[in-house]
Amino acid sequence: MKRIFWGLVVAVLVTLTLSARETDYASSHYKYISVYEKKAVSQHMQSAMSLDTFQTLIRKEWDMGYDITELKYGNGKWIGIFSKSNKDSQQTYIVAPRWGGVNNVLESYWKQGYYMTQIEHGLAEWIVVFEKNTGYTNQSYERRKTLDEFTDNVEKRWKEGYDLIDLEYGQGRWTGIFAENTGYTGQSMVIRPRWSEMVRVIDAHWKKGYRVLNIEQTLGKWMCLFVKSKHEKAQGYETSPTVENLKEKLSERQKEGYSLTDLAEGW
Repeated sequence: MKRIFWGLVVAVLVTLTLSARETDYASSHYKYISVYEKKAVSQHMQSAMSLDTFQTLIRKEWDMGYDITELKYGNGKWIGIFSKSNKDSQQTYIVAPRWGGVNNVLESYWKQGYYMTQIEHGLAEWIVVFEKNTGYTNQSYERRKTLDEFTDNVEKRWKEGYDLIDLEYGQGRWTGIFAENTGYTGQSMVIRPRWSEMVRVIDAHWKKGYRVLNIEQTLGKWMCLFVKSKHEKAQGYETSPTVENLKEKLSERQKEGYSLTDLAEGW
């Protein structure tokens, strides 16, 4: 499997638009970045200021047959993207004030066939989403104090046959969750200090057959995780200054046959 890590090296990249996207953004202002993929999925967005209220929303969505497929905390709000679940879906989550609380239950969840699929940190709490029937055969994680240490360990995990499926910064640590048997045929991770630079990186990776899996903005750096797979689908992204505008963009994209696959927030 081909693995590529692009660090803080400045590269000259060719711009290519794989699908229509908005480019009207102010790089110095707060924004949400929503990534979309060309596939028809019934989904909608929910948000809440408090974690208790957000957890109530999750339970209601599960009762209606929707799973949480994207999770983000930023600008004082919890945001969840909920997608219609399939018949094999089994999802749960835990909330822990420290990562140690997550680590203490991992073996138990893995023995039951659950694997971590999403992690998010906000308001001094970790939310970790677990799912069954993912197709994964093994899982691990890395937590490191510095970005250099984290990227070194991503490289190590790649060599061991793992794929990075989600990453998050919280409580002074870079955290990444890894899995085997993801179906990906290659990965690349890129770090840039400005969103305007990441735009060119995304366009260049689309040209090479990659698609965006995860975007994060932490400590003044934008990180983008790309994957290759046998089932390539057209992607696009939007930038939104508010949650209300984000919801409008989601609605517009759905009318075009796109579904939201990743959500980032930053400056």
